[in-house]
Amino acid sequence: MIAVDTNVLLRALVDDQEAPNQCAAAQTLIAGAGKVRVAGIVCMETLWVLHKRYHAPRKEVVRIARELLAHPRYQIENQDRLSAALATFAASNVDFADAVALADARHMQCILHTFDRKLAKLDGAAVVP
Repeated sequence: MIAVDTNVLLRALVDDQEAPNQCAAAQTLIAGAGKVRVAGIVCMETLWVLHKRYHAPRKEVVRIARELLAHPRYQIENQDRLSAALATFAASNVDFADAVALADARHMQCILHTFDRKLAKLDGAAVVP
């Protein structure tokens, strides 16, 4: 098993015109690995970069994330919570990081307190007055 950071995972997922050699190297590395460990923060950061830097639409980010989470080669840290966060992200207009924080609070049976009014509208969150 190998582990990858955000840049390697991104280069494996995206054919970046600005870094073709890195993309090829990342794709070769992952193709040759039996299993690939992805830390939860790496997964979260990868989805953020896809959405914000590469301007991937929310539906495309959700599709990529679902494929990544279901792929037998990838072992994703906190996969259950990230899957729950992905469901929230797909069904709402909150950022993925906020969806992860909400999934974690729900898992721990806590209320997530936030100043973000759109996040506070979701079950398990409350706005700080």
